[in-house]
Amino acid sequence: MGQSPGFINWARTHRSNPEGYFQPTSEGEVVELVKQAGSSAKKVRLVGAGHSWSSIVCTDAWLVNLDRLNAVINIDREAKQVTVQAGMRLSELNELLSLHKLALQNLGSISEQSVAGVISTATHGSSVHYGILATQLLSFTLVDGRGEVHKVDPSQVSLWSARVSLGCLGIVTEVTLQCKDAFDLKEHAYPVPLIEIDKNMLELASANEYFKIWWFPHVDVAQVYTYNETAEGRVNHNGFVRWLDDNFLAKYVFTLILGIGKIWPTLIPFFNRFIRILKFNEEVRIDRSDKVLNLPMPPIHNEMEWSIDAKDAPLAFKQLRSMIAARNLKINFILEIRFVKGDDCMLSPCHSRDSAFIGGYHAGEKGWDEYVEGFEEIMRQLDGRPHWGKHFTFNENEIRSLYPDLEVFNEIRSKLDPDQLFVNEFIQKTILD
Repeated sequence: MGQSPGFINWARTHRSNPEGYFQPTSEGEVVELVKQAGSSAKKVRLVGAGHSWSSIVCTDAWLVNLDRLNAVINIDREAKQVTVQAGMRLSELNELLSLHKLALQNLGSISEQSVAGVISTATHGSSVHYGILATQLLSFTLVDGRGEVHKVDPSQVSLWSARVSLGCLGIVTEVTLQCKDAFDLKEHAYPVPLIEIDKNMLELASANEYFKIWWFPHVDVAQVYTYNETAEGRVNHNGFVRWLDDNFLAKYVFTLILGIGKIWPTLIPFFNRFIRILKFNEEVRIDRSDKVLNLPMPPIHNEMEWSIDAKDAPLAFKQLRSMIAARNLKINFILEIRFVKGDDCMLSPCHSRDSAFIGGYHAGEKGWDEYVEGFEEIMRQLDGRPHWGKHFTFNENEIRSLYPDLEVFNEIRSKLDPDQLFVNEFIQKTILD
């Protein structure tokens, strides 16, 4: 057991003081750790990059980090499959795959998370044609609450459907992922008036391989991003401007603007319109898929994100704009809309429906609670499901009503973890019967 460093998540919204901190280097060490925790009546939670806005990993007992469980097990170039230990970060995996002329078919906005983390929390990308990252999984190895090792694949239907597990079934130690040949994406970004977005959003989402919308509140246009696979040569128009944006403007200028807006919120609409002029312009670039889909790490901010039926996205966008105006909120960060294919994972926010994820972001605490209240009111009316790794509030039994297979999931959980070794306060409130 290592000395506990204390835990605080990336956004600095949650912290805890675990009694013990562990970084196993092998599956055998994981097994022994779990058995020791069981015999000592200690709870165990897993942490990767800590890039969740919820309290999903917080514990005062034992915290386990898999950063040292990050080896490559096998790469099958012909089958386009890779097997790695579960602590490998996506950024490392992207580089590894590139060396072998392979790539993941879909990614989220960042790749700082661990492979186990993105699978367990239903992390998603920006395409209605592809599912959450867990749908690229072919098999995985799980150490359950008794220290027993399970090799899981689609032939084990119930357990396979529980692969989005929030870390409460056990510790994932190894994963096999289906990849594809390395590919380039052509990104086309351009501003569109809001009335046109309302009309064409669903058509654009369907017509493009990857698609997202960024809107700064208090601005009359949104920025559309389309991404499609291409064999054209790599292009980075305004390359110096993009470099300056990623390495100076995003890190320092935007952070400064956010800081001023926190002190004088009445200036936020002006700043948002300024950023719209600076940032919302037509641009084209072609580059390696992960480099296009991934973004530089943004300044620290609050983040909530809900999944709704994809067909309701235009309505939700209009209602959210109206809500911000009616409440006279001063929101200093983007609202983001992305689409994701439905899946069969029991705890996936995309379970049984093609979905739109709508994210509301804001830097600072002033106005945040009221933004959350208005945002969630709209999402609940549209049968929304919150992203497990983002900020959300909930009423008693609310989560249970959103996931029809939760009872089945809990039956699986109780068999794999009969002593509730992997249960913390977050799991107790959201998942347990």
